[in-house]
Amino acid sequence: MAFFRGEISSERIRFADGPPAPIKRILAGRVVTMDAKSSVLPSGYVCIDGNTIAAVVEDIAKAPAEFARLTPVQTQGTIYPGLIELHNHLPYNFLPLWNVPQRYRNRNVWRNDFVHYLPEVSWPSTILGKNPDVEYQKAIVRYVECRSLFGGVTTAQGMSGNGDYYKGLIRNVEQPLDTGWPKSSGQTLDYRPEDVVAKLLPALQQPRPFFYHLSEGTDEDARQRFLDLDCGEKGWAINENLIAIHCTALDSEHLQRMNNAAGIVWSPLSNMLLYGKTADIETAKKLGVRISLGSDWGPSGSKNLLGELKFARIVSDHLGGLFTNEELVRMVTTVPAKMLRWDAYVGSIEPGKRADLLVLADNVQHPYSQLIDAFENQVICVMVDGRPRLGRQGLLDFAPDEQETVRIGGWRYILDLAEDTGQTLGGMSLATASAKLAYGLWHLPELARDFPKQTSFMIERAPDRGFVERSNWGLELEFEPELRTLAAVMEKAVEIDPTLMKRSVLPPLTEIDDPDFRARIRANINLPAQFRECV
Repeated sequence: MAFFRGEISSERIRFADGPPAPIKRILAGRVVTMDAKSSVLPSGYVCIDGNTIAAVVEDIAKAPAEFARLTPVQTQGTIYPGLIELHNHLPYNFLPLWNVPQRYRNRNVWRNDFVHYLPEVSWPSTILGKNPDVEYQKAIVRYVECRSLFGGVTTAQGMSGNGDYYKGLIRNVEQPLDTGWPKSSGQTLDYRPEDVVAKLLPALQQPRPFFYHLSEGTDEDARQRFLDLDCGEKGWAINENLIAIHCTALDSEHLQRMNNAAGIVWSPLSNMLLYGKTADIETAKKLGVRISLGSDWGPSGSKNLLGELKFARIVSDHLGGLFTNEELVRMVTTVPAKMLRWDAYVGSIEPGKRADLLVLADNVQHPYSQLIDAFENQVICVMVDGRPRLGRQGLLDFAPDEQETVRIGGWRYILDLAEDTGQTLGGMSLATASAKLAYGLWHLPELARDFPKQTSFMIERAPDRGFVERSNWGLELEFEPELRTLAAVMEKAVEIDPTLMKRSVLPPLTEIDDPDFRARIRANINLPAQFRECV
């Protein structure tokens, strides 16, 4: 458990025979509330009681009486709501940025690129994400959650499958731990027309958000996937539960219908790197469609939402300043909270909401541009559910048996990786996870060679070792949905050609520690020139 320096000792006492007592604390700094009035307190105080924001005040004398004995923690920074990401595929985020070989027309083209995509993305993610050595699976979860956390993300989408692994650092929209919070579901690959009626329509009748990757690409095939949502007499498979990701192929008439959805999730960098264009976001805004941001995934996206905010602003500027800085910040705070129907709990800094917070160093720059301009080493604290999970060394106190020291952009940080819901990752540290993945990526040729034998051995052991063929073997890889059982993984394993596997290097977790990252983006053959020169 982490504590801010300066908290009085009586607030740290744990019950002898139960959970720890709720901790009260006060954070002082500039407070960017993101409330309906866009209130910014130049010098404010956020009073936190356990996992809940109890009060937000400009004058410490107006804090609730129960906080009177506490000394505020002077962050000397700017306090924001934690960032909410509604489009990611976390299990792929240990892979380096992909050297995209051509401009693709739609997602199904690159998914079936046997020369490039399979050996460079699909097979590596399968070999490690579905490996019988479950330490690889645990290492991926630890690594990719930290990658999000280091970018200020406190809630993420894209953690479906193996839900027990994703109960650690950040909130999981597919599996919220809190009762009463809508639980999301979704579909990544295209539904066939008959499945739109048989599967999508019924899913949209459930009182919860449904994520659907819609019309990802630029050709008629991608556009047809939208037209498939017209179910004739049954109406359109679009309602307030649908959260549509990408929508790259949609024109103004199509986007008009998206006003009936919860909103769309925009991933401009990934769209540009794969297809050379992104959604008609200008028309979407004009029509009043809700828009949130997502960084997509490691092979063709930003490191985290801090990076995606920067690229979204580049696109906005190219469109004549389409979005204000405040509107961009709302795309990662209040708008996604509303789309999730979690806006009563997160997305802004207001009394009664959960204490999911991001604190950036300094408070001189304009508050909205400060967040967009920020890199990971300007983050000084990330708090989830009132618990500091990441903080600069010297700002926080951590229990010695729960801390891990990391370095981000030259600064030393402390991580709190303790799991409240049991040791699902076996207490794996980030250092151990990174070492495991670095070894796996460098030894991909050897692991590919041994992969069929390993999976076959697991099935052979089943009778005498009590192995049960699970329906969610390994991590859920959304672009390989057929690989949900060990038997299916074994069939795929024999198709992997070890001679095509190349040794790879584990990418740095942050952009600030990856000096070649932007150069690799600029080298992408699909990125339009007007954006390349701005990256």
